[in-house]
Amino acid sequence: MLRTRGETIRELKSRGFDILVIGGGITGACVARDAALRGFECACVEKNDWAFGTSSRSSKLIHGGIRYLEMFDFKLVFEACRERRQLLLNAPHLVYPQPFTFPIYKGDKNGIFMIESGLILYDMLALFRNVRNHKMYLHDRAMELEDGLDSDRLKAAGVFYDCSTDDARLTLAFALSAIDAGAKCASYVEVVGLLRERGRLCGARVRDVLGGEEFDVEARVVCNAAGAWGDEVCDLDEPGAPKKLQLTKGSHIMVPRGRARTRNALPIVSPTDERLMFVIPRGHFSLIGTTDTYYHEDLDHPYATKEDVEYILEAVNHSLPRSRVDTGDIISTYSGLRPLAMQEGGEDVAASAVSREHRIYEGRSGLLTIAGGKLTTARSMAEEMVNMAARKLSREYGAKAESGCRTKDNPILGTPAPDTEARVRALAGKLRFDDDVLAGLLKQGTDALKVLALVDGDAALAERLAPEIPHIKAQVKFAVEGEMAHTVDDFLVRRTEIYYHAPDQGLGVAGEVARIMGEALGWDAGETKRQVEAYEKTVELSRQYCA
Repeated sequence: MLRTRGETIRELKSRGFDILVIGGGITGACVARDAALRGFECACVEKNDWAFGTSSRSSKLIHGGIRYLEMFDFKLVFEACRERRQLLLNAPHLVYPQPFTFPIYKGDKNGIFMIESGLILYDMLALFRNVRNHKMYLHDRAMELEDGLDSDRLKAAGVFYDCSTDDARLTLAFALSAIDAGAKCASYVEVVGLLRERGRLCGARVRDVLGGEEFDVEARVVCNAAGAWGDEVCDLDEPGAPKKLQLTKGSHIMVPRGRARTRNALPIVSPTDERLMFVIPRGHFSLIGTTDTYYHEDLDHPYATKEDVEYILEAVNHSLPRSRVDTGDIISTYSGLRPLAMQEGGEDVAASAVSREHRIYEGRSGLLTIAGGKLTTARSMAEEMVNMAARKLSREYGAKAESGCRTKDNPILGTPAPDTEARVRALAGKLRFDDDVLAGLLKQGTDALKVLALVDGDAALAERLAPEIPHIKAQVKFAVEGEMAHTVDDFLVRRTEIYYHAPDQGLGVAGEVARIMGEALGWDAGETKRQVEAYEKTVELSRQYCA
C-alpha cells in the first residue's frame, strides 16, 4: 500500500537517514532505489513532480547513441548498449524495440562502406545482443521500406535497432520501486538550504511546496541529483563555486503520423548545420527533434521558440521532401534541458559535441553531485553514485551496506507477470474498451489490474475522458491514489501523454480531470479552478513558437 504524502512527510521530519537524494528525475529515482535495496535508510525529495524536468522531455529513446561513434566515444556507447538491454529485460512494458532506417545519399560524407562499418561496430559494442543485428539494403529495397525518402539522391539504407520508451512513466516506475524498497520519497518538497555540523553536511532544510511548511531532513550523506538545477544546489553548499554544468536545450515537435510518415524511426539531417535529428513513430503520431543549443534562461519553463520550430521543419522537409510539414500540422511542442558535465573550452565547443559522459563531484562539505549522463544510463550512473556514498558512510560513520548493488537484474515495480497482459485484455474486453485505451492500460503494467478494479466499484469510472482521448476516468483516480499525482499537469503531461497527442492538448478535459482529482485530494472550487488555469498556462507555453 502506497503511503500518503502526509505520512511520508511526517517520516521525513521525524527520523534521520543515511542518504538524502535531491532530485526526482530518472537519476535521483535510480539512486534512491539502489540505496534502499542495499539496506540504507534513504530519502528522496523533488521540488516539482517526478520527471518534471529533463526526464519527461527527452526524445523518448533508450539508445546506445550511434551518433557518439563519430566522436569515438566507444566507452559511452558500450555502457549505453549494455543498459539498453537491461531496461528491455527489467521494464518490458515501458521499453520496447524501435527499428531505425539510416539512409545513405549521394554526396554524403560517409558512404555505404563507412555506414555499414559503423553499424557493425554498433552491433559489436552491444555484444551482438541487441534486438536484432543491422541489415543493409540497396536503393530499390530501401525505397520499399521508406517510400518517403528522396529517391533521386538515395543510394542505400541500413536498418538497426534501439528502443523507445515513455520517459515520464519510466521515471515514475523507478520512484515507486524505490518506495517499495523502503525509500521515503516525496514530490513537491523543495530544498531551500543545506544543514551543517562542524563544517560537514548533515541534511537539508526543505519546504513543502503544497503546504508551505519548512522543516529539516537529517542525513549523513547528501546526493545532489537535481539535473539542470544541480548548480543551484551546489550554490546552497558553496556560494560562488565553479559551475559544474553546461545546459543545452533540446526542442521537439509532435505531428500526426500521416504528415511525416515513416515506417521506422528515421535520422534526418539539418541542411543548415548538418546536425543529426530523428523522426520517431509514436503510434498515430510522429515525434521530431531534437535541437541542441546552449541555454541560460528560466530553468523551470524552457520552450520551443519560433527559430527552434523552423529549424526542425527545415530538416524534416529536406529529408522527407514529399511531406511538406508546416506549423499548421503541429499538435504540441516541448523543450528539455540537458544537464551536461562542464567541458574544457566551455561554449567554444559546439553544443551537440559536448560529451554525454557523466561526472561525480565531491564538495568540501561532502556534497556528492552528479552531472551529465543520459536517460539510458541512469541505472549505472546511480550505481556509481551509491558506491561513493557507501564508501563515505563506511569510512565516516562505520555504516555498512547489507549488500552490493542489486539493480542490474532486478525488474522494476509493475513489471507484468506472464499472465498479466492476458488478464488485462480479458477485463478490458468485457468492458468493450478500444485498442487505444487498452494500450494505455498496458503501459501501467500490473497496476492496470488495480485501475480496472476501481471500475468494479464505480462503473462511471469506465467512461473515456473524451471520445478522442484514449484514457478512462479510473486512470485519473488511480494516478492520485497509486501514482503520486498532485496536479492536473501531473496527470495530463506525465501520467499520460494527453498533453502531447490530443488535438487541443487536453484543454477540453482539464476541468473533468480537476474534478476527479479534487474529489480525491479535497480541493475546493477555488483550487479546482486554479489547477485548470495552471494547466492552460502550460499549454500556452508550448504554443509560444507561434505567438
